[in-house]
Amino acid sequence: MANQMQVSHKDFFNSPAVKNKLSEVVSGKSDQFIASLLSIVNNNKLLSNADNNSILTAAMKAATLNLPIEPSLGFAYIVPYKRQAQFQLGYKGLIQLAIRSGQVKNINSGVIYKAQFKSYDPLFETLEVDFSQPEDEVAGYFATLELLNGFKKLIYWTKERAYNHGKRFSKSFGNSPWQTDFDAMAQKTLLKQIISKYAPLSTELQEAITADNETEDEKAAPIDVTPQEESLSDLIGEAPQEEVPTADPETGEIQEEQTALFDQLGDLTDD
Repeated sequence: MANQMQVSHKDFFNSPAVKNKLSEVVSGKSDQFIASLLSIVNNNKLLSNADNNSILTAAMKAATLNLPIEPSLGFAYIVPYKRQAQFQLGYKGLIQLAIRSGQVKNINSGVIYKAQFKSYDPLFETLEVDFSQPEDEVAGYFATLELLNGFKKLIYWTKERAYNHGKRFSKSFGNSPWQTDFDAMAQKTLLKQIISKYAPLSTELQEAITADNETEDEKAAPIDVTPQEESLSDLIGEAPQEEVPTADPETGEIQEEQTALFDQLGDLTDD
């Protein structure tokens, strides 16, 4: 049965129609791409049982974004989910796409170990770390972003928070790089959070994040880099300020000019 399934994959991806379709997006290197794809499929038992068309769709997404699909490289993955294959973005692929956008001056992510971690203030986004200390148990992960316009952002998540996020949102959590390369997936999650919320998204980045969200059951985050708060007065102009009527300290009567103001307001509501 396994041999029949392998032959089925081989015949499907080596058919002229599929090879021609792939050649359009891999610059004529369809044979090399197909060989890599078949190797990935055949080395993953669950993926080898996936539908051919779903494997092709996932592979095409990676090819369109010009990201290699070899799992060891960490740019993009093809993962199994309920006898279907899905595209999953790697953190290195996310960094590469961000750099390609031409708007990013510096982007980074990494692992912080308990011996290195000192403190993190989420209010002012200050992270104190001593990288001279040894690598022991993982404490958490960071991601930083600096745009060409000078905008900077830093976020830090504990390992527990990254784990809970992956378990909650990733449909393929149990059979994906979350199990084989957790640190890489945790970094990707932070990078996606910081890029999708604060970086100008190129067409490639939008496509990659949208495709990755299909695997992780997440909605794309807001794109605006410097969101402006708009009030009602910004849209319709400043409304006249009404004064609170004051009463005469001796008689308790409302002063005359304010009585006239209320009379005018009454006339407006009667029209």
